[in-house]
Parts: sequence; structure tokens; C-alpha cells
Amino acid sequence: MRRLGLYLGRLPGFDKGGFDRRELIELVRAADRCGYDSFWMPEAWERDAFTLLTELALKTERIHLGAGIVNVFSRSPALLAMSAATLDEISGGRFRLGLGTSGARVVEDFHGIRFDKPLTRLREAIQIIRLLLAGERADFDGQCFRLARFKLGFKPLRADLPIYVAALAPKSLMQLGELADGWLPVHWPREQLAEGIGHIRRGTEGASRELSHIEIAPMVNLVVSDDPSKARERARLPIAYYVGGMGDFYHDSLARLGFAAEADGVRSAWQAGRRKEAVRVVTDEMVDRIAICGSVEQCRARLDELRANGATLPLVALPAEGDTAEKVRIIESLTQ
Repeated sequence: MRRLGLYLGRLPGFDKGGFDRRELIELVRAADRCGYDSFWMPEAWERDAFTLLTELALKTERIHLGAGIVNVFSRSPALLAMSAATLDEISGGRFRLGLGTSGARVVEDFHGIRFDKPLTRLREAIQIIRLLLAGERADFDGQCFRLARFKLGFKPLRADLPIYVAALAPKSLMQLGELADGWLPVHWPREQLAEGIGHIRRGTEGASRELSHIEIAPMVNLVVSDDPSKARERARLPIAYYVGGMGDFYHDSLARLGFAAEADGVRSAWQAGRRKEAVRVVTDEMVDRIAICGSVEQCRARLDELRANGATLPLVALPAEGDTAEKVRIIESLTQ
């Protein structure tokens, strides 16, 4: 089968159906049985990623498990290294660490930490995590972190545990090319994936690295339905939510990629409290270029297009509609 992964597409505050942990386990176990590459657990201001991934590690056999993503402000680099190494040990070498900066709203208003020098903090966090996973002392003198004397008190299973980064802006993409093992873009138009890969390539060249060693793993909101109009309607809210309510990163990214007027309209309506209007501002063209909607056959074809545009590991959202059995059928059908 073609490589394919899954992620949990939560929208905190807007997921009226709640969260069923037992169903999540059943869905990931189904993905494990039918050969999915990986499952990625987000972390925002709901449940933490590492605890749920540990439970999944104990109840699955082959599927890799990713934190997708955790931010580098709410945990120290040392704690991130400890958590990653421990979960990698529990899972038998199946863990992948997805990192990002998050944004000022979450970091400052939820975690109470100043959102300062995010790219520098991300760079230094990756460097420190690498040192600790390699079993070395973290003697480090950086702009954001100063560490001395300590190293992990156990030998990590893998010194080369994969680190992925959620990046959208050119500078962050170039830094990803210097430091990371994978890219986790969110709401990036399929046909323009090469633009982001181009920035990553420039970063790899400056660091004498090979682009082929970096996984391109776009997180894509995929909605399976034989009713195209219904599928599009379900795909609009996540785009509006991220563009309007998750800081400037997604707005600015889509503006750079050709949707400036639409992104401005969505953000203006959302921040004025007109959420339904913000969703309506998301055009069919935006949905068709960013999300994947349609029948199972149409979705498979769009995933092939995504691979042709440079994706090496498409990640699709867990099905959100229907009972558990129907969700399992959709998961199974995408791999056939």
C-alpha cells in the first residue's frame, strides 16, 4: 500500500461531539491492522499528547506514533527529550516528535510564558534534545537556554529519534531544512507544496544535508462523502478556525500562497465574533485546493496528486462523522 498516516483533527471549543478515548483507541488499532504508517496526536489546550500516545503505544503493535505537534514553550527541551525517549522506549522505537512554536495567544494566555524569539527557541530546543538523546551532557549556552552538567540518566533507545517541525514561513522552513527530519504543514494548498519544499531545500543546502532525508508529511483535512457539497461544508470550518482564530501564522501563509483577500475576510469576520460568516467566506476554491473531499475513489486520486507534488507521507484526519464502525470502514477503504 502507499504510505499514509492519520492525525486527530481536533478544534478546541468547536468539537460538539466531545472526545471518546475508547473510540480513538479502536480507530488507531484499526489503522495499525491495515498498515498505516503512523498516527499523530495534537496538543493545544485539551488533553496532553504524551499520555494518550503512551496508552496507544501499549495497545498497538506496528503503527508509529507522533506528537503532532507539541510546542517548545510549555515544556523545557530537557523534559521534551525525557518524554520522547521514554515513549520511544515504551513503544519499541515507534515514536516521532513533532515540534512547533505555537503562537502568542496560546503561549502567553494559556501557559503564561512570554512568546519571545520563537524560531531561536525552536532551534535551541532541537539542538538540546539531540544532545540528550545522544547520551551527551547538555552543556549549552544559547540565547534562550543555558544548561550545564546534566545528561539523561538512562540510555535512550535511539539517538536519531525523528524530529518533525510544523513550519509555514520561509525562514522557519529554511531552519527546518537545517535541523529537522520531517515537515508537518497544515492547510497548505496541494499544488503549491513545491514552494515550501523549495525553502526547505535551501536550508538543507546551507547545512550540507540531503533533501531526500526529510519527510514531507502534510496534514490534510480529508472528508469522505458521496455528496460533494456536504463534504465541502464540513471542510470549511477547520480552515476558518485556523485562519481566523489561531494567530497570524495560517492567515499569513495562505495570503502568501494566493488567498490574501479570502484570508483577510475570514479573519475579519472571525475576530468580530461572526463565526458563521467567517466559515461562509471560505470559498469552494480554497476548500478544493487545501482539503480533500469526495468519494473514496476521488479522495484516493487527490492523495496521489499530493504525492506527485512532493508529499512522501500524507497525513489525513481521522473520520469525524458516523459511528465507530463507519469510521473504521473509511480508514480501511483509503488503503485499498
